[in-house]
Amino acid sequence: MIKSVALIFAASSLLLVGCSKSSQIPKAGKTTKLIDWGIVELSASGPKHLSLGEGRDCTVTAISLAGGNLEIKIETKEKLAGAEMPPGVPAGTPMMSTKTQTMTVPSNVELIVSVGQRPVRFTPKFTAQ
Repeated sequence: MIKSVALIFAASSLLLVGCSKSSQIPKAGKTTKLIDWGIVELSASGPKHLSLGEGRDCTVTAISLAGGNLEIKIETKEKLAGAEMPPGVPAGTPMMSTKTQTMTVPSNVELIVSVGQRPVRFTPKFTAQ
């Protein structure tokens, strides 16, 4: 069952992948460029820091699972503003939010995921160290 789900996920990911590296995805009246990280080599020895553009970055960690799958965690830090602020916090108070995405994906398969509200394309590759 898990292999079937992984295969369906991988196939649908490949369908989303275009031939061009400069793809653009429209979003609410503006265009957001697809970020292409290429092949991302991950290991158990530590996190990888990757750029999301516009001075933003994220931290990516991975754990190797059975069957060639990876458990990937992507952590981003975002500045809260406006309606995102918790009730009772005075306007203009600087606050940061840490968001963590966890996903189980096949290794060496190109993916497109949303990270910090940006579309990102990459191929996770786990290297034992």
